[in-house]
Amino acid sequence: MGHKHFYSNGKLLITGEYLVIKGALALAVPCAMGQEMIVKIEQGTCLDPSADKPIVNPKPSEEQNPEYKDKGSIRWKSFYDKKCWFDATFMLPGLEVVTASNNRTAAYVQKLMIEAIKLNPENIDEQSHYLIENLLEFSPDWGLGSSSSLISNIAAWFGIDTYTLYGKLHKGSAYDIACARAKGPIWYSKLPGQPVIRHIDFNPGFAYNLAFVYSGQKQDSELSVGSFLENIIVNAEDIERISAISQALPMAKTLRKFDALINEHEKIMSRVLGKPSVKSVRFADFPGSIKALGAWGGDFLLASSEIGFDKIKMYFSKQGLDIVFNWKEMVMNPME
Repeated sequence: MGHKHFYSNGKLLITGEYLVIKGALALAVPCAMGQEMIVKIEQGTCLDPSADKPIVNPKPSEEQNPEYKDKGSIRWKSFYDKKCWFDATFMLPGLEVVTASNNRTAAYVQKLMIEAIKLNPENIDEQSHYLIENLLEFSPDWGLGSSSSLISNIAAWFGIDTYTLYGKLHKGSAYDIACARAKGPIWYSKLPGQPVIRHIDFNPGFAYNLAFVYSGQKQDSELSVGSFLENIIVNAEDIERISAISQALPMAKTLRKFDALINEHEKIMSRVLGKPSVKSVRFADFPGSIKALGAWGGDFLLASSEIGFDKIKMYFSKQGLDIVFNWKEMVMNPME
């Protein structure tokens, strides 16, 4: 049995949410947590949906089905915290779903694999049987890039362009794809053709005063992007100012300057989106600044305060939010 291993980072968008789609410069960071994909291949066997590995001559579904004879298959398993959160079996060559623990996720994986095969059909042997194990280092509910890191891993396996594969499934800026292979923080611009990516030094001296907080609300980024593209008109001045903030934020030497920039960013995006800021709605008494990261209304927040990380964590714990990371735990930094 052959084994292939692939790994891609998670992601967070620090500045430029939504407007990066319109050409604004964004500041993004790859996460210190990511996703590993292990591909195991075996010829002349089939996959039993109840098994953890390819076995000889099993039933490809709960009941024997002659139409699966002599066909290849893919057994797909996704894990987080040593628990399987998604499990499915697909038959080759058409990626028919035989079993699935979640139909929506199965449909996404099916579409992803179909597009990858179209881009490089030679990578799949229709008579072989594959066990694909995906090992997430973060919860799929956190919005840290379970899909983008998967796309990156699939593209690496197939030897195809990651941005081309991403574009077959998503309408976003693809900054998350850039983070999947980045070694540290980046500036990202979505321009015609390939995006522009610049690696930068972004490791604040006041990192102890920053915290990444899971809001407790999962956000569908694809729906948010679609709604933005259909309903929001953005002027050039806002794009230019957000780009300027993205450039200035990594250069901020003091917490006061850092807070002033993220507060201005929140004010601009609140006006553009016609939505109140998350701090004004949920955390008005927080002694510091709070910025939404990525799609507004869910996923992670960046909290900044002179009270320091430990007290920031205590504040959000009292709000019922216990998933809080410090800078080093969240951000991949090549300088460390």
